[in-house]
Amino acid sequence: MAPRAYTQRRRAETAESTRAAIVDAAMTLYRENGVATTTLAAIAARADVSRGTILHHFGGADGLLEAVGRRLLETLDLPDERILDGIDDPEARIRAFAGAMIRFFERSTPWWQVFESEMQRPGLQAREADYWAGLGRLQAAAFGPEVSADATAMATIGALIHPGTMGSLLWVLETAGVGSEDRIVIVGDLLVAYLGRRHGTAAGKEVRRSPGA
Repeated sequence: MAPRAYTQRRRAETAESTRAAIVDAAMTLYRENGVATTTLAAIAARADVSRGTILHHFGGADGLLEAVGRRLLETLDLPDERILDGIDDPEARIRAFAGAMIRFFERSTPWWQVFESEMQRPGLQAREADYWAGLGRLQAAAFGPEVSADATAMATIGALIHPGTMGSLLWVLETAGVGSEDRIVIVGDLLVAYLGRRHGTAAGKEVRRSPGA
């Protein structure tokens, strides 16, 4: 490798490592102290860089917040159409969707709490738009074109799996002693039963329940 190319590669690796360290520090402090009270100076101290380095890489607090949001969508593993690979049965696709969304909600709940009061910031709005776009594609794949074109059905599904609504439902079930896997079955039952009545999804099939659900 030519010396110039090697030097450029090492500089790029160093820059990426610095960016990652800054994002790591920001995520830690956001969790500990909240977004609004976390300063760039505090993040710089935690990442062992200067405040100017943060400005160089991210432009400011909003740019850094957007980078944190992008990292979160990657590390929290937002479900996508791949969860449906190899699943042809309509009911099984509905249940796969329910299970994936509940597990994603459980992974992401602490972060929703961190960012709930900050969602009007442009950086987080951009990441929220990515989230809803990805969820829309997954729903279309899980429920098919007929259900996806039904505004009432999609509003009902959205109301059930929205983090605020789902969080309350799962909390009530958990408080009642219902285990994690049984909670997934119950939400799947609700979706299967509703779509079965409205669109004949899984028509003629008895909704399968796990023991104790």
